[in-house]
Amino acid sequence: MSNGIAPIGDIERFLRQIKIEMTKPNRFDLVTRKENMNCIANLGLSVKAAEGEIMSLTYHDYYRGPSPDHDKARPGDIWEFVKDVIGMSIYIKLKLDQNRGCVCLSFHEVTRQVTMPYRPVT
Repeated sequence: MSNGIAPIGDIERFLRQIKIEMTKPNRFDLVTRKENMNCIANLGLSVKAAEGEIMSLTYHDYYRGPSPDHDKARPGDIWEFVKDVIGMSIYIKLKLDQNRGCVCLSFHEVTRQVTMPYRPVT
């Protein structure tokens, strides 16, 4: 990753692992920060529907990562995605955690300009 962009194969492997974890009981943890919950509510989604949006991520939705998590108590890598959900660009930050499975740290509207390295130009 000389330019900081993960290869497509690495992104696809990470997404496969995320999706495997999410199909197991109690292996998905949506961090219930106010910003996340307000966004889900404003979109008219249930938490289950938000899970579905995560399950449908592809390498085209990749924004950046992996980056080290700065939470020293829960080390690991953070992966970031941006997905169009009901006409809104949603920032999704994910992590695989040995104890919790798939952890969704962020699910909220994009608040800054992002560059999507694998998104086709339309």
